[in-house]
Amino acid sequence: MTHRTLSTTAFRTYWLGRYLERAGSTARLVSVNANLLIDLPVRFPLGWLPLVDILKLSDEFEELYGDARKTHSASLDAHERQVVRFLLSDTRNSGSLLSALGFARENARTLRGTLPRAAYEHINEAHLYAKDALQEPLSRSRRYTALDHVVERLLQIEGFLSSSMLHNASWQFLRLGSFIERADMTTRIVDLRTNDLLEATSGLDPFEDIQWRSVLNSLDAMQGYTVTVQRPVNQADALQYLLQDPALPRSLLRCYTALRNGLRGLPRNEVPLKKVQAMRQQLKRARTRNLQGEKLHRFVDTRQKQLLTLHQIITNTYFPSA
Repeated sequence: MTHRTLSTTAFRTYWLGRYLERAGSTARLVSVNANLLIDLPVRFPLGWLPLVDILKLSDEFEELYGDARKTHSASLDAHERQVVRFLLSDTRNSGSLLSALGFARENARTLRGTLPRAAYEHINEAHLYAKDALQEPLSRSRRYTALDHVVERLLQIEGFLSSSMLHNASWQFLRLGSFIERADMTTRIVDLRTNDLLEATSGLDPFEDIQWRSVLNSLDAMQGYTVTVQRPVNQADALQYLLQDPALPRSLLRCYTALRNGLRGLPRNEVPLKKVQAMRQQLKRARTRNLQGEKLHRFVDTRQKQLLTLHQIITNTYFPSA
């Protein structure tokens, strides 16, 4: 087998992990945002457009749907329909949930000699289910049920791969992709909610616990927070937990640790391993409880740039010709 073939296989496995994680994160994000808007008073101008911002897809959204920000607030239902369609089922958006599952299915198809035999069938079934269940018109109750089932199917795929796939180099590349995508989404969710709620609307102070419950639920961390922190939900504790708890599966520190461990199992790992170890030590030393407003935004922005750099290093090291 040629070096180029091995490089291409590693590349596709890495992106399979990213696409599967992206699909699940998008499903969680849309569901939790809907629940948050139900819990908050209608006078707060939060809406759906910030979800486009968090994923850095504003230009793509405006190209397809126009400048919705200029639309009168009475059209919030229209915003919801547009953003939900854009993020879930619009395959013109390469970052939509359905696009991510489609890319994952295509990568899995080309990796049948690497993945367990049934992996492609499970991923294909998840794609077909989402394509059918997210068809327009889509009521809120139907959307909630569909997204819940999508997340459930993706968790089953993750468990199947973990228990059935050889934990060799291909497995490490799959996990590298998953945890880079997971770390990126954790930072984006934290950044969105702090700016969206605390900065934009001063009257939200009485609803701070609802805001941070939304953040925790977006990352499947509410139960873990209750067990670990054992205090009422608040920004300082939630930030420290989501960014620095070593046991939370979606915390930023846990993602960095998984990336470090995955790289240790690969050859030619000196440069990417040095990068992720530096990121991990910086995060462990950070006083995240004291981060507020613009300081928190800059902190998160730095983490996102570091993840992009790490992605580029991994690409250059392991699949430059893919």
